[in-house]
Amino acid sequence: MLTRLRPHLWPIAALILLPVAASALFVLGLRSNNPADVWSSLTTPGSPTLLGGPPGYWDASIGLLTQPLARLSASDWLRGVVPWWNPYTGIGMPLAAEMQTLSFFLPFVLIMKYWQGWFVVKLLMQVIAGLGTYALMLQIGCRRTPGLVSAGLFALNGAFLMEPHAMGSLAFLPLILLGIERSAAAARSGAAQGWHWIVFGLAYSLYGGYPEVAYLDGLLAAAWTLARFATLGAARWRFAGKIILAVIIGLALALPLVVPFLNYAAQSYLGAHKAAYAVDHLPPMLMPLALFPLIYGPTGIHASAGWVAAALPTLPLVKLGGWFGLTAVIPALAALLRARTDPARGLIIGLGMFLGVGLARCYGVPGVAFVLNAIIPDLGLLNTARFLWPALSMAVFVLAGIGLDRCVTCTLSLRQGGMIGALLVAVIAAVILPDRAIITGWYHFASPPVRVTIVLGTVFEGLAGLVILAALAGLNPVAHRHRARMIAAAMLLDAFVVAALPQLSAPRPYRYYTGGIAYLKAHLGLARVYSLRPFGPDYPAGYRLASIDDSQLPVSQAWSDYIRHHLDPYDTGMMFVGWWKAPPGSGQGRTILFDHVRDYAAIGVKYVITSPGQISPFLRSVSLPHPDIFAGAAALGAGDSRDTTLAAGQVAAVAATLTRIDHVAVLIGTYDGSSTGILSARLCAGALCAGGTAPLATAQDDAWLNIPLHPAIDLTAGAALHLRLTHVTGAHPVALWLRRSATGVTMPALRLSQTLPGGSAMPVYHDPVMSIFRIRSYHRYFSATPACRLSATGRDKASAECATPAILTRQEAWFPGWRARLNGRAVPVARHGALFQSVALPAGRSSVTFSYRPRGTRLSVTLAGLALALWAGCTIRPYRAFRRRALPHGGTGSSPALH
Repeated sequence: MLTRLRPHLWPIAALILLPVAASALFVLGLRSNNPADVWSSLTTPGSPTLLGGPPGYWDASIGLLTQPLARLSASDWLRGVVPWWNPYTGIGMPLAAEMQTLSFFLPFVLIMKYWQGWFVVKLLMQVIAGLGTYALMLQIGCRRTPGLVSAGLFALNGAFLMEPHAMGSLAFLPLILLGIERSAAAARSGAAQGWHWIVFGLAYSLYGGYPEVAYLDGLLAAAWTLARFATLGAARWRFAGKIILAVIIGLALALPLVVPFLNYAAQSYLGAHKAAYAVDHLPPMLMPLALFPLIYGPTGIHASAGWVAAALPTLPLVKLGGWFGLTAVIPALAALLRARTDPARGLIIGLGMFLGVGLARCYGVPGVAFVLNAIIPDLGLLNTARFLWPALSMAVFVLAGIGLDRCVTCTLSLRQGGMIGALLVAVIAAVILPDRAIITGWYHFASPPVRVTIVLGTVFEGLAGLVILAALAGLNPVAHRHRARMIAAAMLLDAFVVAALPQLSAPRPYRYYTGGIAYLKAHLGLARVYSLRPFGPDYPAGYRLASIDDSQLPVSQAWSDYIRHHLDPYDTGMMFVGWWKAPPGSGQGRTILFDHVRDYAAIGVKYVITSPGQISPFLRSVSLPHPDIFAGAAALGAGDSRDTTLAAGQVAAVAATLTRIDHVAVLIGTYDGSSTGILSARLCAGALCAGGTAPLATAQDDAWLNIPLHPAIDLTAGAALHLRLTHVTGAHPVALWLRRSATGVTMPALRLSQTLPGGSAMPVYHDPVMSIFRIRSYHRYFSATPACRLSATGRDKASAECATPAILTRQEAWFPGWRARLNGRAVPVARHGALFQSVALPAGRSSVTFSYRPRGTRLSVTLAGLALALWAGCTIRPYRAFRRRALPHGGTGSSPALH
């Protein structure tokens, strides 16, 4: 075995080191790609970055969902608990069945116990993807160098940057294809087995947490299977039997996750999966990225401020699932051009057809989506235009390896090289010329470092493509034996640069503030929090703290409906947070919370979290002046004051929203935190005045400073208001940001507010990243009607002492699969209202425990166990038969090398 492996040691080592080298700054800790840096909002802003692209990931789902909930799943496993249920997000929801949580992606999910575990898993997935592709290329019959090129390209493919939350599913595609190839070889020779990699790859693709990618990768596997089936002659039915057996076993092994997922999806809101994705496609402006990944700068870069200010078209990178690169497309075209005379022509033609149909679907060729949705089950539910790209990339990279391998011994003719060149020129012109205004405009508004990236990246891609085409046609002076290595070096360098460039978009490690987490751990109990920005969504679950914020898809339809009807009428259904798609003038969720605070308290919300400098969500506010036009700033030194008079017309506009004023907020600048002392406010309405102060040492720079006033000022129609702001003490000045009203009056930017009636909330904690408010009256997690004496030892266990029979209500989402035991006896869990659970209690003392297991779990686990036993039996039996043939009767010794 070692003798056979020795020639492949350096390619294997290269494929292990390649992803690590492409992320060297992250591995060494010099730059940070931790999604929690940004999406947990527990940090202060990081250091400036050289480029403006994504810091090692693009899709925020890796942070808003996968990172924290995979951490929760790992924590459950390490506690000896199967991660079926997540009680910490929303009002509770399935955990494993959400899929993107990677809950059953063992053993890899255990690494996600650590916040940077996702990055370690990503590197492992890239290594698995690379090694699997290398083995596949060798099985096809390619040499080591072409095999290394294809493997390196897939290990560094754009999907790992654009959708890292799907990494667990896309990494195992090469192993499925390897199993198909080995099955074809075994069918030709009449040998047993050959199909085991299909089982392994298929099961892990599903356990990898992204069913869309697994399904669409399966389409490539199906096309590959059909291509081999068509060329196997009499062995084709033996081959088909192997594939069918492998697919049955692989799917059966994944049933413990697939069945809960299907049950959950059937009762969930699915967003765009219901209709929009059926016809969605990539816009023309994204076409150039398939060949020139750096034509807009670092892949995934956000629009510059100038581009946004000019109201130019948005670059919809959220739809981008990957790219090929010109250097990979050229040898792939060489393979397609010579397919008719190639020994693998069936496979090459099959991959070419898959690419043609797939690209037509992704780019919206009329009629293609309609036909495919009609003949492929459930394809219309998937985001095909985005998540088909891993499969498309694999097809291109395999063809590129085949094309390179064939040109090692037989270069392209001048006619063939000319045909490829002419085709590329036509394609490049077709995808770039229609969007040249966008491309040049993007360059014009880009920063100097991004411009350098655009020029160097695009020029290198073009020159490398020319060199590769010339080498494939034998037009370069490089010796014949070195031609393949030169082409390989150019292709891998291109992929490496594109994959490594995001490191220059990442900041240095951030500083975290976790005092608020410690406060919540000490005081939250079984209650929940709601965040208007910091510490959410899903990140509280990573710390085992309950929050009603969520970022899920699928998400329970009942919970989604309740949010829209009772908590937030503007909710999108996919992301319930206080800062996402709030309506204009709503204060990013503050006004909505103000109007519905009793509904939030009714579902157990005890604390509300806001950003420092954000106006309290328990204040109704009016901003002045309106409209506001920037008018500079005024510095107040110690003892300085600034007076502002609000005319009767402005007071009338305020009185339309407020009945009294008990807070005033001022937009201030602290000169990067150097302001000290106290800022006082004195507001007068005629002879009645109110005053208050706020410290400047803890104030945020370029943020609102809120000053409580006492007593409250009642608004009187027709009366003017006079405000005096004074920097009472302090060695360093404070800046008041000024605005100019429509009448030309210059005044500080102000917010006048009144407190929610009844004093129902109070501030309890403040630090540089969050402020926490406590709702005084909220609904407890366990309650009983009629009242009983209750005590809870956790979310799943309660004790009750009731004088009469009662109904115990538990504020956890009702869902099929919940069970309860009352004094050791199984009792039904009823649905209480629209959302929660209830259990009937007898008079006297009762002990109730709750547990959750999805419907169909026993059957699916049993079938998975039988499939595992069948797989093991199919593996062991041929091995024993081989041993009997290999060893003489009664003899001992080593067996021949296994093939």
